[in-house]
Amino acid sequence: MRRNELWECPTCGQTFVSTNLPHSCFVVDLEDHFEDSDDRVWETFQALLRAVERNGPVTVNATKSRITFQTRMRFGGVDKPRHDHLQANFVLTRAIRHERIRRVDHVPPYYYVHRLRLAVPADVDGEVETWLAEAYEIGGQRHVTDKRWERQLVPPPWVHIPS
Repeated sequence: MRRNELWECPTCGQTFVSTNLPHSCFVVDLEDHFEDSDDRVWETFQALLRAVERNGPVTVNATKSRITFQTRMRFGGVDKPRHDHLQANFVLTRAIRHERIRRVDHVPPYYYVHRLRLAVPADVDGEVETWLAEAYEIGGQRHVTDKRWERQLVPPPWVHIPS
């Protein structure tokens, strides 16, 4: 497999940046995730997806427990939608502290998964779009191919480090 090629799971057809990465092969229809949610939650997801797509082409992967956005690698998405809101996430190579960010998990060596709650389409505003634009670049692995990309290698003390 060459550097630019993605590995495709022979069981589910999802693609990954390297071979045999752990994942769920339980692929579902996107709309099935929203069966028990208010219409507003679906509309909020659509607003989130439009914000992501403004950065370029994206693959939407819907599996049993989550929906992810992918260019080369997965850079964001949502957990299984709740009845009245989405638990959204996006990946950066730096941790940001903001009142809207509910949690930041450090995934060594240099990824930070930011989590936020979105309840209405208006929650996907310019601020969220800015974060998604940066995350989209991470999805394209710009942080690996562009030497000018800055990385923060040591997590700030307020970042949650999973055990």
